[in-house]
Amino acid sequence: MAGQVVQMDYAVVGEVSNGFGQSAQILRVVSQILSVAIEVLRAMAFASLGTSLALANYLAVIKQKAENLAKVCEEFQNDLSRAIGDHKKGDVQGKRYFGEGISR
Repeated sequence: MAGQVVQMDYAVVGEVSNGFGQSAQILRVVSQILSVAIEVLRAMAFASLGTSLALANYLAVIKQKAENLAKVCEEFQNDLSRAIGDHKKGDVQGKRYFGEGISR
């Protein structure tokens, strides 16, 4: 069997990698905004008889999910950047980090 040829459009893969990086940044900003909203709602909890505390707890769950998704996006960005570098160097073993799964 003939050897395999692996081709990569560096510009396209680089743009995808950058897109994941931008998504991670946006998610981090959303997380920071949610942190502020959570603190305000917790401060108002006594006056609202617990309603704002329930909303703060709900937003805290969303904040945690946004932070986790930001980590995943950063990992994808790093994996794609490494893949471009490995491909340019001719390293065919670099693909291993795509099968490692998400490290959170």
